[in-house]
Amino acid sequence: MNTYGNPAESFERIAGLWSAYLGHPVHARDVANLMVLLKVSRSRHAYQRDDYTDICGYAALAERISE
Repeated sequence: MNTYGNPAESFERIAGLWSAYLGHPVHARDVANLMVLLKVSRSRHAYQRDDYTDICGYAALAERISE
């Protein structure tokens, strides 16, 4: 557990909110993949080490959620 609770449960909750907002299904793995893309986009502005650390973390979560 970390500050935000269990990552898989958190991403499931986020997926539910995004699904309601967008009007079509979003899954926990989609949330992880979209967060990777967010960090890739941010990394184009200026170098911030945490962008790359977060990309690795979100990719690892996507793998863990997919198992």
